[in-house]
Amino acid sequence: MRPSPAWKAGVLILLLLAVCICGCAENAAGDAGTGGVIQEQIQALSSDDPEAELAAINALIGAGEPAVQPIIDSFAAGDNKTRIYGAFILREIGEPAVSPLVAALDSENPDTRMICATTLVGIGAPAVPYLLDALERGDSDTQKVKEVIIRIGEPAVPALQAAALSTNPDYAREADALIKSIYFSAQYKAGALNGVQNGTAAAAD
Repeated sequence: MRPSPAWKAGVLILLLLAVCICGCAENAAGDAGTGGVIQEQIQALSSDDPEAELAAINALIGAGEPAVQPIIDSFAAGDNKTRIYGAFILREIGEPAVSPLVAALDSENPDTRMICATTLVGIGAPAVPYLLDALERGDSDTQKVKEVIIRIGEPAVPALQAAALSTNPDYAREADALIKSIYFSAQYKAGALNGVQNGTAAAAD
């Protein structure tokens, strides 16, 4: 008795489903494996073995975006060495790290907020559009976002000037106020530096 066409079709469908299930399982295992390796590398950042720490730094930089959120998550529980290395790694990863860093400015953990803010300042101008988007949406800690933009300073001004032309009046006012704050901050720093230099020169005389 020959198999019917319907029976053949049913077997073919089952085979295709089996292939799909196996492929999905392999992908899930691969993702889990990658996450596990990244966690091991983060733990190695505080291994007290300089070679292992350097290898972990290079591996995490090479991993790129998949390493970003695990590193940010480590700021709340890690030690200072892990945080310092983590901030450096995120700066090296650059723009792919910016959006998660901006989101983390709203973290409940003060260490996470502080380190993410400092890292964004280190990234500089490439972070500004993301910070301005967060400021316009109001979906992060807006005060922290503004502090970071002011700390970035002059490199943030071109993007702020564009934002100051926005049809959203509140957002435009915020951008204009930030430009002024950056200039006032720069003038204050210059004045303080001149005062120190003048005081040093007077003491030398």
